Amino acid sequence: MPDRGLRAIDGLAPMPFEAGPLEIAGRWVQVTFEVDRDAAMRWMPTDVTRPIPCYGRLLAVEGTSGGRPLRFAALALGGRFRMMPRNVLVEAVTADGSALPALAGPARAGDVRMDAESGGLVIAVTTAEGVLAEARLPAPYAIEPAMLRWDGWVVYAPNNGGTALAEALVEVRATAARLSKGATFAPGPSADRSSPWRQLRSLLPISACAVEGVLRVGPAAVPAPVLIG
Repeated sequence: MPDRGLRAIDGLAPMPFEAGPLEIAGRWVQVTFEVDRDAAMRWMPTDVTRPIPCYGRLLAVEGTSGGRPLRFAALALGGRFRMMPRNVLVEAVTADGSALPALAGPARAGDVRMDAESGGLVIAVTTAEGVLAEARLPAPYAIEPAMLRWDGWVVYAPNNGGTALAEALVEVRATAARLSKGATFAPGPSADRSSPWRQLRSLLPISACAVEGVLRVGPAAVPAPVLIG
């Protein structure tokens, strides 16, 4: 049987809960990397199974939503939920620490910066205590946006007085896309040993891309139970 996660989800649904959808016009970066198996199991819900190898993802977004500027980062684990590959939200970083629409779940206050550096991109995720994590995409080169795959998200929603896993599908209308080989993702000084941003640090890069266009996530919905028999 596939390994299942160990994270209890009670209390992870934000209140208030906003199902979304969340639509952002701007740019975003997605970095995928291998992570430690035991760490992945600790941060993955029990109804999600792990892939082989275990991998994490950073989504960093900068743009506008509903006419307002929006910047955030979301740390996720790759997993299978209801047999489908999904990004499982671990924690988001938002301007005021509030949960995002659609990408609903644990969040903390901070900021996200994307800067060009030496022909590449540097993404810094920061909090009041300093740098939480940093990703670097060296020498990104142009590709056809259709080459990229976008998995849906598993997030956390209130349900019958408790918490349930919800799915938020992704739709992308990209105007430009770039791919980078050898991207890095590393914890910063403000990520202590108990932080998922340190425990889920990159062991080996898998892929990284930078995209411009419109990103739509959600609405998030708790799937109907599967009836057997």
